[in-house]
Amino acid sequence: MPTLHALGLASLLALAGCGGQTDRPADTGQPARAGTLDASQVPEALRSLIPIALEWGIGDDVDRNRKVDAASPEARERLRQALAPHQARITAWLDSFGQDPMSDEAAAFMYAQLALDEIDASEGR
Repeated sequence: MPTLHALGLASLLALAGCGGQTDRPADTGQPARAGTLDASQVPEALRSLIPIALEWGIGDDVDRNRKVDAASPEARERLRQALAPHQARITAWLDSFGQDPMSDEAAAFMYAQLALDEIDASEGR
């Protein structure tokens, strides 16, 4: 029976890794959405950051950490330079949701902020 138990455990682990997301291939480090954000749902002052949110706004912690770990120093600095001047504005927008669910657009910005936090933590900032 140990072999049957091992097979069952392997199957369970494989299913657990699926995560139910069908709109992206596994382990790509891509955002967990279709790849577009509705600009009308983003404050006008932040719309220029939509490409950053699309690139770095990865909801899956493992995939986001993989992207952070693989990012070149130049890519890390581009993210920092793009988000740093807007952090307070982004946070105020995210806070405006209160207890209501965030939009996909807001979530993408939140996850991009997390990516920057993870980069800063890994660099001891």
